[in-house]
Amino acid sequence: MTAQFKNRLVGTIFLVALGVIIIPDILDGKKTRVEEEFNAIPFAPKVDSLPPLLIDLPNEQELAATEQADGASGAEQNGSSQQETLAKKDSGDTKPAAKAVDTPQLEFAKPSYIVQLGTFKNSQNVTRLVAKLREAGFQAHSYPEPAVEGELNRVFVGPNVSKKTLEQQQSKLKELTGLSGKIREFDPLFK
Repeated sequence: MTAQFKNRLVGTIFLVALGVIIIPDILDGKKTRVEEEFNAIPFAPKVDSLPPLLIDLPNEQELAATEQADGASGAEQNGSSQQETLAKKDSGDTKPAAKAVDTPQLEFAKPSYIVQLGTFKNSQNVTRLVAKLREAGFQAHSYPEPAVEGELNRVFVGPNVSKKTLEQQQSKLKELTGLSGKIREFDPLFK
């Protein structure tokens, strides 16, 4: 190869590379930049910020009201003792005594049972399933209530004290929903 041919070949390659790289940028005109929009993933909620699962336990006022109601039914049987206590209250001779209310500890002698039908992420499926079960006459609920989209939502049927009753209901649940579920002990403080 001669030097003149080499120079022409290098020049041609240089011009072609220049045309391929620079000319499209010039002919395109003004470029618009497309910035992708994105949503930041939120931080996981703090456990303290979640609402607690509340179960209505009887407070002191309700216990006192039930004791009074029990006392009223006992008053029909013991009318004279009721009149004596009223006479003592009206006489004014009694000293105000400190209230010593013993709050009974709630102890469950027998465990209760529930059927956990499943765990779902789609909240619409959870609400439809719970509504379908309630229409069929089952005591159905989900946790968390109401169902939260994108989080795990559990669907339960029960509670019931009789495990045999729930075992019998499992076949009906299987026919209705296609889910057999699992029987487990019911814990009212379950989270």
